[in-house]
Amino acid sequence: MSTPRTLWRLVRPRGAIWVVLLPLLGFGFAHWDYGLPLRSGGAMGGVLLAWAALHAGTMWLNAALDRDEGEVLFGSGGGVPERIGLFGYTALGTCVALAATLGPVPVVCAALAAVLAVLYSHPSTAWKGHPVGGPLVNAVGYGVLSPAIGWSLVDVPVTPRAVALLALVVAWTLGAYFAAQAFQAVEDGRRGYRTLVVTHGPAACLRAARVLLDVAFLGFVGLTLLGWFPRICLVVVPLGGWLDRWMVQWSGVPDGGSESWARGLAIRLVLVMLGLVGTAYLAYGVDVLRGGPAAGLGTARGHPSGWHEVRLQR
Repeated sequence: MSTPRTLWRLVRPRGAIWVVLLPLLGFGFAHWDYGLPLRSGGAMGGVLLAWAALHAGTMWLNAALDRDEGEVLFGSGGGVPERIGLFGYTALGTCVALAATLGPVPVVCAALAAVLAVLYSHPSTAWKGHPVGGPLVNAVGYGVLSPAIGWSLVDVPVTPRAVALLALVVAWTLGAYFAAQAFQAVEDGRRGYRTLVVTHGPAACLRAARVLLDVAFLGFVGLTLLGWFPRICLVVVPLGGWLDRWMVQWSGVPDGGSESWARGLAIRLVLVMLGLVGTAYLAYGVDVLRGGPAAGLGTARGHPSGWHEVRLQR
């Protein structure tokens, strides 16, 4: 197999949607929270390119460390080029260079994410196999830095509602992380990793994942009932039940099942997220048609803690 095709396979492009959605979530939420017209759309395009490079570099360094032979989420093992590490570092450098053209906050977010990717997969650190380092990298890299870089482009103050949502995104991200390793006990054990699936088994991984995903989803439902998010978002509640049932079924599969279970969960997570975002923006459109306060300003409690109101430049 040619190196370009191998590199493309190792990027796991089907899983890259997470990389796109998380910065877009922060970018879109900043606009929604303040009811703003589009700002910095071109810069967001630059972020997506930078985060695509970050994803590629992360996946290539991960492949260099693991040299997978078995199943991997959204991919397959085998056929890792000898110079894959060089490609990985080049991609991470490209990410930081692209972010440097967008301002100080984006470049700091990109640099921190690149450092985390190296700590996660460099043989001398290998935080991927550490019981604390692995979850920390995923929580900070995907759960915090990815939405934060999108938010930063809109140039508005951070709000209590944004902090609350970020906490839920971190829980959601960690739930996905623990679920993704549930079928890899044998591979992780062979490498000497001390991931949760090795130290406590697949059932513990899936329990942790289910609790974290339920906390994230029910937390959003609770904030919606309080009026921080549009009440129409509650129509997505059945999707939360659909997601939880998948976790219950998966928990009954011996030895953590296979990659197909993790892939099924990832698809459900994306659909639930799109449902929540879609209903929020549907409410936005209704508010605009009615001529009243729109988006985050049009929720039952508006600005939930009376934070500083940004004067919009329309």
